[in-house]
Amino acid sequence: MKSITEPIQHFSLAGIDLNLLVVFDALMTEQHLTRASEKIGLSQPAASNALSRLRKLFKDDLFIKASRGITPTAKAVVLWEPIRQALVQIQEVVSTKLEFNPATSERIFRIGMDDYTEIVFLCKLLQELKQLAPHIRIQVRSSNRQKAPKLLDADEADLTVGYFTEFSSWHHYQELYSETFVCVGNQEYFSNRQNLTLEEYVSASHLLVSPKEDMVGVVDEILAERNLTRTVALSVPNFLIVPSLLSNTEFIATLPAQIVALAPNSNIQTSTLPLEIPGFSVGMLWHRKNDSDPANIWLRELIEQLCPD
Repeated sequence: MKSITEPIQHFSLAGIDLNLLVVFDALMTEQHLTRASEKIGLSQPAASNALSRLRKLFKDDLFIKASRGITPTAKAVVLWEPIRQALVQIQEVVSTKLEFNPATSERIFRIGMDDYTEIVFLCKLLQELKQLAPHIRIQVRSSNRQKAPKLLDADEADLTVGYFTEFSSWHHYQELYSETFVCVGNQEYFSNRQNLTLEEYVSASHLLVSPKEDMVGVVDEILAERNLTRTVALSVPNFLIVPSLLSNTEFIATLPAQIVALAPNSNIQTSTLPLEIPGFSVGMLWHRKNDSDPANIWLRELIEQLCPD
């Protein structure tokens, strides 16, 4: 038997109709042309034609007329076992169903996330895995809306979670929930304020989270439409340090509501924004080749269950 690493002569196989092997197996089993053709759903003329092609392919008569049907030649007898094994293997391959058991799996899932989705999902995901899939491990890949499709195309991530605006037709997307923005500062700053007015908002010192490491963001664009500006006193590239900064300064920040809800510092207080700022959708993106993978499906369903209410 050839090793799986040995090359296959595809050009030789291209001219072979594998259905002929099914006819051969039926003829060997029934040793009668009419019964064999009925068994595989062919007309007798079609079965006769297939036999002629088999004889040409193997350069042998293969079956000789007998008093009660047909009888195989010596070469046909030798061929039957490897042909039947090949047909059984093909049948097994065609009927193969992928299975995934999270309770016993030791798979490493590679998930593309930015710091927002890490904060929202990662702790909850690990808690669920501890109960449902204790041997599964997670590798978080740094991701954003530009990098996510590239990670999937390079097979460097099984799934990405975040805010996505552009992706290709071979990527599949599922929206998880809609995020909104709130105004945040420490309790001392808000002690004499129920809700900020627009004038108070623009006159405050602002903390900006800018993954682009910029000093302006979407808020500044919206204010500019009203001929207003604000002072961004500090810009940071991620959310990690934000709770500590807000707790120890008089900065205010415009943040996604889920980041504020999960902030570990109780000294933070929220206020309704004095202007309308569009939210964004959080979703999952994966490559179409993983669409029917049971493990990928299980992971997507689990993350969907972990979405904020």
